[in-house]
Amino acid sequence: MRPDEHDTDLRRLLDDAVADVEPRHGVEAIRSRTAASRSRRPWTWAAGGAVAATAATIAAVSVLSSGLGPSGGAGPAPAPSDTTSLRTVSVYFVGGDGTRLFSEQRRVLASVALQEALTDAVRGVAFDPDYTSAWPSGHMLRGARMGHGVITIRLDGSARARPQGMSRAVANAAVQQLVLTAQDATRSRVPVRFLLDGGPARTVLGVPVAPEVAGRRDDSVLAAVSVRSPAQGATVTSPFTVTGRASAFEANVQWELTQGDTVVRRGFTTARECCTLSPYSFRVSAPPGVYTLTVHDEDPSGREGVGRSVDTKSVTVR
Repeated sequence: MRPDEHDTDLRRLLDDAVADVEPRHGVEAIRSRTAASRSRRPWTWAAGGAVAATAATIAAVSVLSSGLGPSGGAGPAPAPSDTTSLRTVSVYFVGGDGTRLFSEQRRVLASVALQEALTDAVRGVAFDPDYTSAWPSGHMLRGARMGHGVITIRLDGSARARPQGMSRAVANAAVQQLVLTAQDATRSRVPVRFLLDGGPARTVLGVPVAPEVAGRRDDSVLAAVSVRSPAQGATVTSPFTVTGRASAFEANVQWELTQGDTVVRRGFTTARECCTLSPYSFRVSAPPGVYTLTVHDEDPSGREGVGRSVDTKSVTVR
């Protein structure tokens, strides 16, 4: 075979190898729905957009090269790495007053799970319109990787100081937003090391981060009441089960199912433990329709109102 024929065949094989790689399902739809909010957060992810295709191409080149013997003949080739498998990750956002974190689950490409999850976190790409990012506009997330027992997140130097008008509580939430998202994306609890412009960071948004930051998973960081299932916009069959976590006085968790200003169903349940984040669950029966599910702690005033911590989900009952 002449060299030019070999190059043509190799190019065709490379094209075939990456032809079936598709972007992760649903994310572009989410990002188009949140374009307005993201326009206020002009983040750039240097490596994110082309990672999937690049990874597929590298895998293809590796397989093709391994299949060629020293003289160009066929040799045993290892199984190609799977660049299209998906992984469920939790991405953290702020809600309410912007100082407590809520999580959402989504499916992302396993090969770029860390990068995809962090990108969604800092951009505030959430299904739930009540969630957003604590990160201010104008910063750049340059990359992330895990190795040697630590997750390294690279930022540009503008993330060193706390912007004017940002409270320390919001800055802490922003840092923990990245730490918890990175840990869940890598299925680990290892600490996070921050780099600014390639060098070790002492502070991020004015929060001390040297030498590493551990993830905090108590109600000083996480929302005191959150709904895990059903997800925002879910379609369910009556009766459906609601699950989540709460840290509520006397473990009392209250809920309402409403249409507009009309309360269709109301009830309460008890979390597994009092006064610390612990699981709860309850069942709801309702006729077909579109509803808002509101779950909250007890109204401290003793009146029939929403408490200090609340999470809402739009659900369709069929």
